[in-house]
Amino acid sequence: MRNQNTISKEISFEGSGLHSGKRSKITLKPAPENTGIVFLYNNAGLHEFIPYSPDYVTDTKNNITISNGRVIIKTVEHIASALYGLRIDNCIIEINSTETPIMDGSTKEFVRRIKECGIEKQLALKPEFVIVSPVWIKSEDKFIVILPHNGLKINYTISFPNSPIGTQNLTIEFSEKKYIDEISNARTFGFIEDLDEYYKNGLVLGANFENVHVFSKTENKVINGSRYNDEPVRHKILDLIGALALLPFDLKGYIVSYKGGHGIDVMFVKKILQLFAKKDKEQLKESFYSKNGYTYSNFLKLDDIQ
Repeated sequence: MRNQNTISKEISFEGSGLHSGKRSKITLKPAPENTGIVFLYNNAGLHEFIPYSPDYVTDTKNNITISNGRVIIKTVEHIASALYGLRIDNCIIEINSTETPIMDGSTKEFVRRIKECGIEKQLALKPEFVIVSPVWIKSEDKFIVILPHNGLKINYTISFPNSPIGTQNLTIEFSEKKYIDEISNARTFGFIEDLDEYYKNGLVLGANFENVHVFSKTENKVINGSRYNDEPVRHKILDLIGALALLPFDLKGYIVSYKGGHGIDVMFVKKILQLFAKKDKEQLKESFYSKNGYTYSNFLKLDDIQ
């Protein structure tokens, strides 16, 4: 296991929300050990804390939205991805709006300025969960599977037939350096032909050529240039890492994602969290039985500890 980390000092970011189009400011603040990532909505005298946890995810349509039942905060996956990519475990994110700023559509600016700000190592250790057998989650034609692996490895495939994106596949062995060099610069993307439909649903009201990697199906081309020849699949990995940040532990395994997205990413995280909770319960039972002079394996069907 590794030590937990927080940031060394406060740092702020401002910009427009991708879906709302409203101006937004977030301020990242250092947090004590075992705090996790916690959002603090602070506006017009209203102060509401929302932990970045699967229990608080309320929507996964084109973004990850969290809520405590009183306020909502949209598009939290990018800043969460940046923190996870830099191995920052404890941070308060104060926000004055209902959506985080999209910046340039990637996490590049978050990463650059957080690195400049500094990262502080803490004494407490970060828990980890090691996958020892395959775990699957499936939704329609999409799936995510995780296999045993000594580290975190991601293989991601996207498929957009009859478009300039086509099918893309990328495998990375996760590390802070890999995240910075190969993932953080990849922008959110979309097709210009889908704009009217998004507008009808109140989405991408803050989108423009400066914060979205735009493609045209009709013209079969990218409109505003590419940072990588496979930038879309890299951004999908960025989003998946933002979902992994919902977990209160480091995950060790080999993730294979096919046509993933926010919805199945969160489903996968919830599945992993259920397995972790089950493991903790079994360890608690084992401790209970051994303390009382019994062999745990003889009592696997009992449920003395609820």
